[in-house]
Amino acid sequence: MSLHIVSKSPFSSTALSDCLDAFAEGDALLLIEDGVYALSGRMSERPAVQPVYCLAADAAARGLQIPDSVTAVDDAGWVALCAEHNPVVSWFK
Repeated sequence: MSLHIVSKSPFSSTALSDCLDAFAEGDALLLIEDGVYALSGRMSERPAVQPVYCLAADAAARGLQIPDSVTAVDDAGWVALCAEHNPVVSWFK
């Protein structure tokens, strides 16, 4: 059960698509920093993978609404996700 963390915008990076290619059953996706811009694109409807989380503060800072299919987390929730999953993989290319 990996936690995949995407921190780059899908509009300027291949990080999200690379992550989705490596995603396996039981994995989770966390969108942070500019990665939350995925909420305005392909993640705005039913995501191709589940579960999907996003850092609420990063979405708010960018004026993005969080769809019902995505779970917003705070910093403590981010830490909890990291503790629950092994390994934690960061996608930032």
